[in-house]
Amino acid sequence: MSRRFDDTLFPIPAGPADLTPAWLTAALAAGGAINQAAVTTFAVETPGGDGGLYGQTVRLRLLYDADEAGAPRSLIAKFSAATPELRARASDSYAREIHFYRALAPHTTLPTPVCYYADSDPATHRHVILLQDLAPARSGSRLEGCTRAQAALAVRHIAAFHAAWWEHPLLSAMEWLPDPDFGQNPERRQAEYDGWWPRFLQNIGDTPLPDPIREMGERFGPQRARIEQHLFNAPPRTLLHGDFHLGNLVFATAEGGAPFAVLDWQMLRRGRAVRDVAYFLSENLLPADRQAIEMELLADYHRLLVEAGVCGYTFRDCLADYRLSLLQRFRALVSTIAVMPFSASERQMHVDVLLPRNIAAILDWDADFSDLN
Repeated sequence: MSRRFDDTLFPIPAGPADLTPAWLTAALAAGGAINQAAVTTFAVETPGGDGGLYGQTVRLRLLYDADEAGAPRSLIAKFSAATPELRARASDSYAREIHFYRALAPHTTLPTPVCYYADSDPATHRHVILLQDLAPARSGSRLEGCTRAQAALAVRHIAAFHAAWWEHPLLSAMEWLPDPDFGQNPERRQAEYDGWWPRFLQNIGDTPLPDPIREMGERFGPQRARIEQHLFNAPPRTLLHGDFHLGNLVFATAEGGAPFAVLDWQMLRRGRAVRDVAYFLSENLLPADRQAIEMELLADYHRLLVEAGVCGYTFRDCLADYRLSLLQRFRALVSTIAVMPFSASERQMHVDVLLPRNIAAILDWDADFSDLN
């Protein structure tokens, strides 16, 4: 997909301000997107969407010194976070996404944008990825939620992806995709959670927390390792997108564009398949919409797994894992809200939108720790 630059001549840019026409020409040539044309100038735009905590994303409009068939006139450029602290925290995530685009994307049936170039510098924790611009298709909005048709489309595509990688022999060969041992030192994981909980309560302020949820949150620590060990390390496993939300999903618009595509593979991991589905359905639909279509979509999801050849995983297993996944997402929201340096809009999204939706789903499903038994 690309060759590595000599870092003394072509260092990985820290962000859009570091880009030059010469750098873009060399990167696009390295990835095979251009052969003879050279970038003469470019404009930087901020694309729509929810954005992300761990990176910078821009759209580039390119002009060349000559016409060349297939040369991208616009592309999406992804960079590491602007601050060294966040770059270091997310360095493994950057590496996962680069590995996905280089090694897996060409062989998956899940629609993804073409990757023109991807590279990283472990010393600085910087990374850069140049991707196909899928406009006029655009990402969904977690704030607004999605339609029933969009939800069904997303579930159908992720079911096919999960089925294709279900207990695949290559899963164990992906040395670049480590499995944290959640069962190791559970006391440390409990202590970590117990440190997050009071900061979470402080950071949500006056946001209502129903008594059953507060009680569950207070006793979650001893169960954290068991839930995450089950969802991410216990068979049957597949590849998970890991961050399957509307901001990372692209849908066609009235103007056209790709019918569907999946972006942002920084959270790629192995695990129980339905965790992706639980994250998507519980936090990316308005609660009333989720309640109306959730069970139907889950039944369709399981049926698609079976039709694709998945055996030995019953619908009852699927629903038990779904309930545990809702709890795991609550834990993830607790830690994120406790420690992340949010902007005002990011706080609104997590505290006022995602957390209440997750809580509503937990209460609707009466999810608790009993599914671990």
